[in-house]
Amino acid sequence: MRLFVTSIVAVLAAVFIGGAAVAGALYWDRVQSRAEQSTRAELPGIAKRQIPEVFGYDYQTVERSLTDAYLLLTPTYRKEFEQRANADIIPQARQRQVVSQANVVGVGVMDAHRDSASVLVYLNRTVTDKSRQPLYDGSRLRVDYQKIDGRWLINYITPI
Repeated sequence: MRLFVTSIVAVLAAVFIGGAAVAGALYWDRVQSRAEQSTRAELPGIAKRQIPEVFGYDYQTVERSLTDAYLLLTPTYRKEFEQRANADIIPQARQRQVVSQANVVGVGVMDAHRDSASVLVYLNRTVTDKSRQPLYDGSRLRVDYQKIDGRWLINYITPI
């Protein structure tokens, strides 16, 4: 009889543990799914606001504009972007007296997770230099985002 009771207790314990594991997995799947939905809803608006700040500048205030844009980037990408800005973007903008106006005309979420995502951004830019002849440029960008301390920051920008 004692062996029977022990067996029943062991089976019930296994069923309880298995049920808890299934319930935990279902709960976590729901949390992940809601986070993904939230990311898909939130990120297009963020990208539409942030990308023009990164690509738009005036040669007279290019350093200030880019300093503000650095705050939108992850620490790792910020270093790379800042080096490129100091080596290429700022000197050329000043030398050629470049004014870059950027406008996002479309955003689509490519991949979304709880704390990372990728969006496809359709960007139109008008670049004018001292010749005063505007150059129109349309491009597609893959923008990778990472959520750090509750804020979505740009982790990398790749032209497509």
